[in-house]
Amino acid sequence: MFKNKRILLVAAHPDDVESGCGGTVAKWKCNTFSAVVFAPCLEDPLNAGIIQEYENAMSVLGVRMTIKHSLPRDILEQKNQEIRDILYDLKKQFDPDLVFCPSVNDLHQDHRAVASCCLTIFRDSATVLAYELVRSTVNFNPTLFVRLSDEHMRKKLAALRCYKTQYRRTYFKPEIFKGLARFRGSQLNVRFAEAFEIMRMTDDYTEESQ
Repeated sequence: MFKNKRILLVAAHPDDVESGCGGTVAKWKCNTFSAVVFAPCLEDPLNAGIIQEYENAMSVLGVRMTIKHSLPRDILEQKNQEIRDILYDLKKQFDPDLVFCPSVNDLHQDHRAVASCCLTIFRDSATVLAYELVRSTVNFNPTLFVRLSDEHMRKKLAALRCYKTQYRRTYFKPEIFKGLARFRGSQLNVRFAEAFEIMRMTDDYTEESQ
């Protein structure tokens, strides 16, 4: 269904993509991926080194094309036009078939801002799927599930372990990410899965277009 597609991975912060769809990225390694992150949160001195951690994590998942911006986290939601301009340039340069981004219903203001901008820019060109983040996507209504093997889950956790700066956070624990994947897997009667909201779907994925 999603084979041989150009896929854009959009994150407000480093570790968002790995947390929300790292297993799916590991599963769909036959695709061409590009990744963009907007706010590396370097205002916090405890996050020193997080850009290199992001690069390492993306490498674990097989994503080589990464684009990093340094918009201030505390005013990211006030930078909508700048975010849209960056995404528009990516639309022209990369022309993704599929975009992963946070949910517009996410409780974190940065995630909502990025998600809204993705819908605006890719409203006429790409399928947009929202990924789930354990701490802030409370109002999440999954409409697509991706089955993950043990190996896909291992790759996701290996990518997340690259973020040594985040170990201090109570929610940033392998057992929490694994537990969420087990819960979503139980809804499919499989061991692990990741869930997504379909925010926009093009007809590229219908049976008629296969």
